[in-house]
Order: sequence, then structure tokens, then C-alpha cells
Amino acid sequence: MFSEVVRGLLAGEVICAISNPDGHTFLSDPANAQDVSAHLQRINLKLAQTQRRSAFYAACMAGSTETRKVAKEVFKEIKQVDRPLVYFMDLLMRAMRNDDYLMPGSVIEASKLMAAIDASPSFRNELQTLATMLSPSNDGTDRARLTKILKHFVSHGYLYLSNPERELYQVTGKIELFRETIDFLMEHDSVAAIDDGVPVSEPSLL
Repeated sequence: MFSEVVRGLLAGEVICAISNPDGHTFLSDPANAQDVSAHLQRINLKLAQTQRRSAFYAACMAGSTETRKVAKEVFKEIKQVDRPLVYFMDLLMRAMRNDDYLMPGSVIEASKLMAAIDASPSFRNELQTLATMLSPSNDGTDRARLTKILKHFVSHGYLYLSNPERELYQVTGKIELFRETIDFLMEHDSVAAIDDGVPVSEPSLL
């Protein structure tokens, strides 16, 4: 399990009880976490957890200048690649009238979400806009678009298909890390813009 967990962390995996229950259980043992952390430190990384301790990930331990550079690159990627996630979560919460979908472990039932979207022309337009964000080719039915969107976020680790037959998805701990990263990088970016000499003490993501 040690090798599997370390390889996952180095590949950028966010390990939580939803997406990787065995790995999460392994890292929840302080002795195992210490072993993994010691291994990562040899390559200037550290084992970190989200604020609510729902997920583990590898973070940089670089000096302030390198950390600032890495943070800006990650921020740029988030704005370009993960912007659809913010759009999707906003649509999800409004369509289902529930803010709890931003929490790790929350269950998304595709059929119920589709029914809520079908009941609102505005939501259907937003679904089509989101599908276009993910792929210029936006053909097919709204149901097909929703399936494509859900699979997209599964492939990026934000959702986990817990019941394929019923099309039940669960939000993973990566959503919590995403929010924390956005908060940190927004603060970091503003500080760097004011004074490049200001040190940065927070670890950045891989």
C-alpha cells in the first residue's frame, strides 16, 4: 500500500475516503503518514491534508521565490482548466437547491439533476454553455451533455461514480482542496502583485 499511495501522491492524486478508501485509511494511521511524509521530504515535498482533514495530497516545500512561481502557474491552470467546475457546482446547487453539494461525500443523482434542469429553460441553457466549455463539439441531447460533464469531473478526480447502475456520483475531497487552493492563490497573487519581496509561507500544490 505504501508504494501505491506514494505513486498516487506524486501523480497529483488527492486521496480521500470517497475516491480511494484504502489509501485514505492507510494514511490516517499516524505511523504510515509519517513514513510517507519522510519519503516525500527527500524530494522537497510534504504530506498535507485539507483543513477539514478529509483528504491527503502532496505539497511543495520550496522557498518563497519558487513557491510564488509555482502558485502563479497553478492559478493560471485553475482559471483555464477548472473554471467549468465552478460553473458546474453553481448550476448544481441552484438546480437542486442545496449548498451541501460542495461537501465531500455529497451524492449527486444524475436523473434528479436532469429533471431539475429540464424544468428550467435557464438551467438548460447553462448546461449547454457548460458542455461547450468542455468541448467545442456540443452535439446530442441535454442528457448526453450532462453525462459527458459528469464523466469529465470523474476523470479529473472531483467526482466518483459510486453506483453506475443508478448513476450516483459522490463529490470527493478534491473539491475541498480546490476551494482552499483558490483562496490561497487569490491571496498569494495579490501579495505578489504588491511586493515581489514579500515571502510566501504557505505550501503550494504540485
